[in-house]
Amino acid sequence: MSSSQLLRSAPYFPVADVRRLAAHYERVLGFRSEYSAGDPPEFGIVSRDGLSIMFRRVAAPDRISPNEKQGGTWDAFFWVRDAKALHAELQANGADIVYGPMVQPAYHMLEFAVRDPDGYVLGFGESLT
Repeated sequence: MSSSQLLRSAPYFPVADVRRLAAHYERVLGFRSEYSAGDPPEFGIVSRDGLSIMFRRVAAPDRISPNEKQGGTWDAFFWVRDAKALHAELQANGADIVYGPMVQPAYHMLEFAVRDPDGYVLGFGESLT
């Protein structure tokens, strides 16, 4: 019997429009809508390769403050198998590339980042060790 208790995790993003952002994640970032609640949707989950992001519509979207606005870098980070191939895929789909791919020598990662329409930044990195 496994002693593992944690099975999944997901960033939780307050958003202006769940349907619009989920469509962007599907069309541009290769995610699939896994769940949607309400009409118009109040909550949704998109997933890619078993990893999810949750969206919740908020009444005051002007109060949304992604980490980058607060001096941070990413709102979510994904370790990936092939950063160059994923970067090429997302770029071809019209993703807003923030940086990279570039090598981060301090922690031996080939990484890049994209920004979604609500300002959330997703980082993607391939371990070089």
